[in-house]
Amino acid sequence: MTQQADIVMLGFCGWDYLAIVPRIPIDDKVQLIESLEQGGGPAATAAVTAARLGARTAFLGKVGDDPRGGNIVAELRREGVDVSGLLVEEGATSSTAFCWIEQNTGKRSIAWQKGSARDLTPKEVPLDLVRGAKVLHLDGHQAEGASAAAEEARHAGVTVSLDAGSYSPRMDGLMKRCQVVIASEVFARDLIGRDDPEAAVRQIARCGAEVAVITRGARGCICLTADGLLRKQAFPVEVVDTTGAGDVFHGAFCVALAEGWPVERALDFAGATAALKCLRLGGRTGIPRRDTVMEFLRKSTVWQCNGCA
Repeated sequence: MTQQADIVMLGFCGWDYLAIVPRIPIDDKVQLIESLEQGGGPAATAAVTAARLGARTAFLGKVGDDPRGGNIVAELRREGVDVSGLLVEEGATSSTAFCWIEQNTGKRSIAWQKGSARDLTPKEVPLDLVRGAKVLHLDGHQAEGASAAAEEARHAGVTVSLDAGSYSPRMDGLMKRCQVVIASEVFARDLIGRDDPEAAVRQIARCGAEVAVITRGARGCICLTADGLLRKQAFPVEVVDTTGAGDVFHGAFCVALAEGWPVERALDFAGATAALKCLRLGGRTGIPRRDTVMEFLRKSTVWQCNGCA
């Protein structure tokens, strides 16, 4: 029998091939410094993060019945994520990404393909699992299934969180169904047509978000709630790879939401978890356990400056 999850993630999952290189070659070749392959995808990596931080977590999505799909399912299961709602489509291919990371900067280039597995339909979403959660997290993929899940969650009093990574008009309707919207700088710029995070976060709040956040990488984040505007510093670390840092931020923030943390403290917890992830190659390799995050926070001057010591 499936155990009820506190956090349900619905969205994109794939299989990633990653490599650290001295520089990203253009019409040239370089020797690999380090490489690996592992699962990826915004909501899926957020699910792994939440599970490592101790939350009961489920992932809803779809893969093909190819070897990569098998790898995706097996890795999530090993991490303790409930995959009963991760459907396998016969004869379909799974999503794949290839990522190159510059050794000295941590900057990356990604090429990806969606695969032929079809999106979840509303009828394929296990609504009982959604209704029983504390938090439903969406990443903008699986559009029809995500909308149905968000509607059900709101009716059931479940907090709905959105990872707003890339803007498209269809995201407007989804944002209106979410109490928490955490957007990338790219999304924020495309939303309002200019580079103005404060204006963008206010626009997101006008769409109905009770907690609106713009993540800004090494520059931290900006957040708007009913209590006003809040700016948070990033946690400085020696970056190896930023792949998946945003996904990890979302996963950790969902854990804090599910546990009822104040927003300011939740932002620091998420920021620290994402920073620690960047110490190793891969979107998931460096995702820390909770005790590691809390020890990092206790020693951090940023944590102390943010008033949460």
